[in-house]
Amino acid sequence: MLIMTAFLAAAGILDHLTHRIPNILTGLMLICCIALRISDKDLPALALTVLRIVLTAAAFYPVFAIGALGAGDIKLMAVCAGFFDGNSRVLYFIFFSLLAACTWGVAVKTIKGQMKKRMQRLVMYIKKYIKTGVPERYHACKSAERESGIAMAGAMFVSAVLGIGGLY
Repeated sequence: MLIMTAFLAAAGILDHLTHRIPNILTGLMLICCIALRISDKDLPALALTVLRIVLTAAAFYPVFAIGALGAGDIKLMAVCAGFFDGNSRVLYFIFFSLLAACTWGVAVKTIKGQMKKRMQRLVMYIKKYIKTGVPERYHACKSAERESGIAMAGAMFVSAVLGIGGLY
């Protein structure tokens, strides 16, 4: 878990500064994750690790498809899932990551006086989805996506620290 947290610290800094999580960082993280499982010489655990990574990526793909999370966020979340031994710890990690991101997002939007505008946009999006039944991209353009984005890697780092601290 400490290795994962170190990678998340680097990813959080890069995500905050550049709004991108480099594939090389996620790839190195994946290699470390798989190497840890191989060093255990436990083939079933390796298979479960790969399954956990794939299922996490698949579960978050719809969120990526509408533009609510970036591809780097999804890949990072999936690789992090591979570092955990139990499924319940993965769910706690995801929950606290999303909670940290939401808390940060609400705080930032409130301080900037943008909360009302963001809530109106969300309500319009939900109404349109209910009316048409067709999911579409949440943001109309890349600049709007970047403007309202939250550095999810930082939230994952916070969640990992909470896990190390014994919260889950």
